Amino acid sequence: MNFLGKILKVRGNKGEVNCTSPERGTLALEKGETVLLKSEKRQKSYKIERLREIKGTPVLKLEGIDTINDALTLVGYSIYNQKNAPPSPKDTETIELENFTVIDTNGDVWGKVINLETAGLNELLEVQAQDETRELYYVPFTESIVKEINRDTGIIIIDPPDGLKDVNKK
Repeated sequence: MNFLGKILKVRGNKGEVNCTSPERGTLALEKGETVLLKSEKRQKSYKIERLREIKGTPVLKLEGIDTINDALTLVGYSIYNQKNAPPSPKDTETIELENFTVIDTNGDVWGKVINLETAGLNELLEVQAQDETRELYYVPFTESIVKEINRDTGIIIIDPPDGLKDVNKK
């Protein structure tokens, strides 16, 4: 999932909200696109009804949010879209990830996926180094770590926390 911004406050009384965005005055969304709003405890999915800019601030209107009270419930939520997002763990049965190359956001190649372990509570990519060490690494298959899966190139981009490579060696 890609972070797009945050809902700051209500605008008017018809369900519109003011948002922040990574680049001032722009929010990379289109009418009809589905976004995910996330807070610490909840997440909600909405379609974009309208997006405009007023005095350099993105103003967003979501389908089904039609009153000031509806909009107030969304203040503080972060906005995400699903472009280039990895599949949810529920979709992994239909995706063959074996032999995909795993590269971290620094450009370091970790190796090739030899298995997607789904037996436990958390799904793990089992990655084998392609150098002489042939070490195995276990990478949690979560949205916070797996940033992109490119089926065309067979590459998985990950953003691992510091020390994951050493902790998960087998």
